[in-house]
Amino acid sequence: MQCRKSPGGNPVSLHHGAGRLGALLVMASYLSVVACSSGPPHELEMMPAPAAYEDADAPFGEEVPPGVEGSLPQLAVLYATNRAPQEGESADEPYYSGERGYLVRLGSAQMGLGNPDISWQEARSISLLKNRPDSFPVAVKGVDEFGILPESVSVFTPEQELQQADQEAGRAFLQAVETQLARSQLKDIFIYVHGYKVNFENPLMVASEMWHFLGYEGAFIAFSWPSTPDRLAYFKDVETARVSAWGLRKLVDFLSRESSARRIHIVGYSAGTRVVLTTLYEIALLHGGAAAGDIQGDTRLGNVILVGSDVDTGMFASYVLDGLLKVQERLTLYTSPSDAALHISEKVFSHRRLGEVLPGTLDDRMREYMASTDRMSMIDVAEAENFDEGNGHGYFRRSPWVSSDILMTLRYGLEPAERGLEQREGSPIWRFPPDYLSRFDSALERQRRKALSQPAL
Repeated sequence: MQCRKSPGGNPVSLHHGAGRLGALLVMASYLSVVACSSGPPHELEMMPAPAAYEDADAPFGEEVPPGVEGSLPQLAVLYATNRAPQEGESADEPYYSGERGYLVRLGSAQMGLGNPDISWQEARSISLLKNRPDSFPVAVKGVDEFGILPESVSVFTPEQELQQADQEAGRAFLQAVETQLARSQLKDIFIYVHGYKVNFENPLMVASEMWHFLGYEGAFIAFSWPSTPDRLAYFKDVETARVSAWGLRKLVDFLSRESSARRIHIVGYSAGTRVVLTTLYEIALLHGGAAAGDIQGDTRLGNVILVGSDVDTGMFASYVLDGLLKVQERLTLYTSPSDAALHISEKVFSHRRLGEVLPGTLDDRMREYMASTDRMSMIDVAEAENFDEGNGHGYFRRSPWVSSDILMTLRYGLEPAERGLEQREGSPIWRFPPDYLSRFDSALERQRRKALSQPAL
């Protein structure tokens, strides 16, 4: 069963004095008794409204998505997955399983928001309430697969699947992307990559709510890699995440080559940041020693955002040394001192995770490097509203301040200082100041004035 209260599905606590064996035992013990919500596995309670909506009706896009009049529509979110199709009937995994499919399959999912009997305006109003009186779920209502992305076919593809692959799937998917871009003021593509222990539908639901609060700007795609909705699947998922990077790279290659998108942005969460970082690393290696401008001209990658990254800091450093920061315009890392899931991971692997790097943990060389580069930003969420709610790992959905900062980055591409964040005591890491909301409102007003004076993107 999928835990509704913890969309990333990560473990939550560990005594810091335990050794590695103790960490493994505690992880197994905890995961064997952790209780999940009794809600359906194909629903997710919508995240709290970002703080951006406290003083603005439509901070990032239109109040009503294109084509919507009075009724509440079933909105379509695009997806790409390297999961194996489900064989036979399964109540928990009706579309795709948690097994590797290797090929990338493309499609569109119909998403429902709240109660289908209410109007769009009523649904929108409820979604923006700070304290919602009733349940307001995001749900997958149906899936329409277009077919196999031809670029994911290889010499290892079985003959029966090889016969199913043709150019029609890519063309249908591209047409769906272009339709979303044509209806949007912002001509960008957004890709969400989920964490471990969730089923196929989870990233579609998270992508749907992010797109909802982004004002339905751009084209939104959920990349659903084959994590396993099982409490003891962590190590299996960790390996599968690295394997899945090939599929994400093929998707990015296809979109950068075939779509009209101005930029492609990626948001990776938890173990899904392994998928994202490995993808970027592979792109860097394939481009050899090319200049950053040339690589970005090929990839069109804009902002890559990693939240609660469950990646070894040493591995990340090696990727940077091999040119990872030249692949996208900016890499943004969100970190937290209260991320219990990463505390467990650190004990299990005996090395600090990227999502745990905090101001006091940087040595002099790292501080100098962070201060000297304009291609990477690190943000400590320790002073953001609700950053430590639950197990402290899902703050990108649970904290209205963090979600606002992420959406502001995706929508307007602003630097941390321009979004209202600050640095203190010479630290290169950014933080949320006490007056963050007023700073954010000022930044948003500047963007509105700028938009009025410029033509649409």
